[in-house]
Order: sequence, then C-alpha cells, then structure tokens
Amino acid sequence: MTDELFDLADATVRIARVILDTPVPHLDREFDYEIPDGMDGVAAGVRVIAPLAGRRMRGWVVDVARTSSHPGRLSPLARLVSDVPVLRPDVLQLCRDVALTHAGSVSDVLRLAVPPRHARVEQSADPASRDVARVPAPDGGWEEYTGGPALLRHLATGSTPRAVWTALPGVRESRPAWMDDLAVAARATLASGRRVLVVVPTVREAGQLADLLGPIAPTTTYHADLPPAARYRAFLAILRGHADVVVGTRSAAFAPVPDLGLAVVWDPDDDTLTERRAPYPSALAVMALRRGCALVVGGYSRSVAAQQLIADGWAKPVTAPRAVVRSRAPRVTVPDEEDLRGAPTRLPEIAFRLVRDALRAGPVLVHVPRSGWLRSIRCADCGHRVRCRHCGGPLELPGSGPASCRWCGRPQALACVSCGSTRLTAHGVGSARTSEELARAFPGVRVIRSDASAGVSGTVDGSPALVIATPGAEPVAAGGYSGALILDAAVATARPELAAATVTLDRWLSALALVRSAADGGAALILGDADPVLGQACVRWDPAGFAVRELEERTDLRFPPAWRLFRLTGPAAELGAIAAAVAARGPAGLEVLGPVDDTLLLRVPRGEGRALAMVLRALQRERSARKEEVVRVQLDPSDL
Repeated sequence: MTDELFDLADATVRIARVILDTPVPHLDREFDYEIPDGMDGVAAGVRVIAPLAGRRMRGWVVDVARTSSHPGRLSPLARLVSDVPVLRPDVLQLCRDVALTHAGSVSDVLRLAVPPRHARVEQSADPASRDVARVPAPDGGWEEYTGGPALLRHLATGSTPRAVWTALPGVRESRPAWMDDLAVAARATLASGRRVLVVVPTVREAGQLADLLGPIAPTTTYHADLPPAARYRAFLAILRGHADVVVGTRSAAFAPVPDLGLAVVWDPDDDTLTERRAPYPSALAVMALRRGCALVVGGYSRSVAAQQLIADGWAKPVTAPRAVVRSRAPRVTVPDEEDLRGAPTRLPEIAFRLVRDALRAGPVLVHVPRSGWLRSIRCADCGHRVRCRHCGGPLELPGSGPASCRWCGRPQALACVSCGSTRLTAHGVGSARTSEELARAFPGVRVIRSDASAGVSGTVDGSPALVIATPGAEPVAAGGYSGALILDAAVATARPELAAATVTLDRWLSALALVRSAADGGAALILGDADPVLGQACVRWDPAGFAVRELEERTDLRFPPAWRLFRLTGPAAELGAIAAAVAARGPAGLEVLGPVDDTLLLRVPRGEGRALAMVLRALQRERSARKEEVVRVQLDPSDL
C-alpha cells in the first residue's frame, strides 16, 4: 500500500483492521490501516473509506489494535464514513460462518447483512440503546403439542432449545392459528429478558405477525421491500434495541438483534427464503448458524433439511398427537377413477358438488399452481408443446389478444412448429382463466382472484365466495374456508427439481390448513392426477412421515441434505481444471460428477461439507489472484 506510510515502532499508532467491500475473492481478507490523527470515532463496526492499489474502497472496521502482522508500513484510512458501529461482533461472526459453509466471501455476506447507509436517517435516529422490556410469562400454552410446554419452559428460563415444529392447521379470527402459538413462544422468551427474531416468506405474513405481536412488546418489521430510508431506520432501531420483536423476510435472518433469545424460521421450504445473491444462503442455513439463541423451525409441512436436523440429534420434534391432528384437519380426498367416472374435464362433477355444498356454509378456496390465463399450449395432433418461433420460449395466451412469448415478448401465430397443425389444446391453465370458468359455472357467486397480477388479498370475510389463488397468495378467510380444491396437481409436481415434491406438499398443506376442520364441515379435493405419495400425505395429514421417507431416499441416493453438494457453473474448460484441483485436495469421500456442459457437481458426506467449502474458497482466491475466471458456486441448490 502507498500513501503516507507510517512506522509501526511509534507506540501511539492505532491500527484499523478492515474488510473491504469488494467482490474480488483474493481480496477477501482483513487489511491493516493506520488511523490518522484527528480521525476520532474509528471503532470496530464502523464504515470507512480505505486506499488500495490507487483506488479508494468502502469497508468495515472489524478491530482496532496497536500491532500489525504486516511487515512493512501501513497506509492511513482515507475517511471515516460514519462513527455509528453498524456491524455487531456477533453479526460479523455469523457472516464469517455463512461465508465459510457456502464457499463464499465475507464481503459478499456483509452486503446481505448491512443495508446501505442513509445519512439523514442516521443523523435523526435516536442513538440511545434500550434494554429488553420484560413481559409476564404466558400462563400455559402449546398443550396440544408433544414437547410444547417443555419448549416454553426452556424459553422462559433463558435456555436455548432447538425445535422443529409441525404446526396444526386452522384459523383463529382472520389469521392462521400458528401465529397465535408463535405469540405465546415470543412472550415466554421476552419473559426471560431476551428478544425475538421471526423470519417468514412474505411481507404480508410479516405485517400480520407484527400486528399480533405489537401489543405484547415493541415490534418492527424489517425486509428488503421497505424504501431505503425506512429500511435503514428499522435497521438502526433493531441495532440499538428499540425493538424487542423483529419480524421480516429472508434479509432479516442477519438482523443485528441484541440479546437474541429466540430465532424462528417459518416455512423454510418456501423458495423466497433462499437468497438470490452470492453466496446464496437460505434463511434456515443462516438462522441455524446464529449462536447463543434458541431456534424454532416451523411450518405446516416439515422440510427435509429440518428432518435432517432431527436425524442429527441437533433439534427435537414438536408435533401434535394423531388424535389432535385429526380433530383440527379438514377431510381431504384424492378421487380415484371410480369417483371421477371417467370424466376427462379439469373440473369433474365431484368438484362441482363439493363447491355447491361448501358455498352454502362459506367461502371456497380454489388453489391453482400458476397465474395468468393460459400458460402453456400443446398441439392437439402431435402433443408437442407450442413454442416461440424466434427464441424457443414458451407461449402464453392472455384472456384477450394474440399469444405471446414469455421469454422475448413477441406476438405469435398459433401453430405447431413440429407438424404445422393449428389444432391446439390447453395444457397449463392459469388463475385468470380458472376465475372466468368458475364465474360462468356459478353465476351470482362472488369471485375473488388473488395472485401476482391481480393483487394479493390478505383476508376475505366468511360469506359465500369463490377465491382463486396461486401458491403463497391465499387469503385467510374469517373462520376458515368451508371447502377447497387443489387443481392441476400433476403440473405442480412436473418440475424436474429434486425439491419439487417437498415444495408441492408444503404449498398444498399451506392452502389446506386454511380450511375448517372436518368436524366443522371442512372438505377438500386434490384433482389433476396427484402423485399418490403426496396425496396420501395430505389425506393423512402426515408431513413428518413424508419427510422421514424423503430423507431416507436422499440418503440412499447421496443427495442433499444427507450429503453436501456444491454446484459450480462456468465454462467447461475452467470447470475441468477445477475438478482436477478439487480431486487432488478434496476431503475423504469426495465424488466429482462432471463437468457436463457448464455444470460441475461436487458432493461429500455431510460431515465433510465444511472441508470441501474451504477447498473451494481457496481455489476461488487463487484463480482470482491469477485473473482467471471465477465460477459460480452454490451449496445444496434448491433448483437441483
């Protein structure tokens, strides 16, 4: 480093250890800088500008010391951006752990954890720190769950239990019943003088939880959809302890909550809880690495990753006995051929009969896997999917107007490129067309559509209505739905990904959980050639049994999470060289699959995952230092 070099023999010199904000892997380390005289306020956690190779770069101070291992002289810091320590030591350690397990760089993770600065918000924010406002411990709760009361006792006494919670279905007032159960667990934690962090898939759920928990303790929502100023204001409030309960989406997994006692991840199978930026951690992976706090992984379903935590002995299951489950779940039916009587239609008579009967008692939920009008078209003669003549993308037919490509957006003439036939058939019917079909079939009945294009509804009243919703957009009906249809079951499981079955079960159970219990007349049908295993898991309401079997199969096949698998993406020639290097340095049990085209798979037994990650990090740094192309690395990718 150049610029005003300093001699470390001077005992008055103070040294700042800085992690630079750079995506370059070989710069992913701590750099020592001299703190100039007059630059007051430099402390661990503050933002600074530091020189490097003639450039000025942003960074975070992670330590202040008097000595340095650097053999030469040190450059001074260029500027102190702010004297507010925005990087807590526990969050820094969390970022290091995430980077290590995912073969990523610490600076990449820090960008996920610390939002951009907003100077005016920082200047106007209350700088005072606050202690936790204790609340009385709950009087009972969770009696329906085996292990539930014990979990609450541990939380109330300051312990750090780890639990996988399979929540009971049902609705209380106009919110899912699990939220009330979670509020009891939060109260138990607050009674011990510790704070609570809850991560959920959607902003809508975060808002509902915040409304419920707000009267119990100071609560804030924290997610990436907030405007920059509002997000930074929430971040500073969390950092200084102004919120005893924090509720947010995946970015909140890194929230700097002081005195954290309970971390909760709800519905970890939801794909929105996996980060889209390097190193692509999931919210569950991040929360499981947080130290010194309890962890509850909850959902109507049980993720295979959560089942692995149980199998490892790292977490305990919290579930309800079968008798309690049967009393709370709706009656779910998967019709066989005799029930359908050979009806080829998407909505057979048995479905119309259920809807007619259920509408007499309240609203009916119709769950469809896709939005839009007609999302996929096939040739009626040869069966091939009709694709764009320009780019080969899938065609979509809106409710009015010409067909268009979902990739390039060009309008299309509807004809099969394989055989030229103009006789076409619908293959992927979306929520818009389903709404129109049901509106014609049930004239006079109110039809509500909830999806990304029409807008997501939060709640509906208990009067008769047809509610057509896509996964994750199901409104909560006051008192619960009287009936439900799960349509196009085969479409939901047709994806080639390893997680297709578990994600589908999670989505179906999340929808079915909003239906009244069988004792209250709640009934549901799963239509469209459902996978028998998934169908029976819904009929029996047995997500735990499904997760156990799924984990056993993945263990036999050496798939995640039983084995750790890294997917590397890049030029085939580069991947070949990396495969050879990893094979030479890799841990015991390493299996190298590929490369094939632009993909290389590396997998090891679960206990060797961190060792393989360290090898990959070292290779990325070496390649970066040689100015070779750095490849994309993902741990246990959800779209495998």
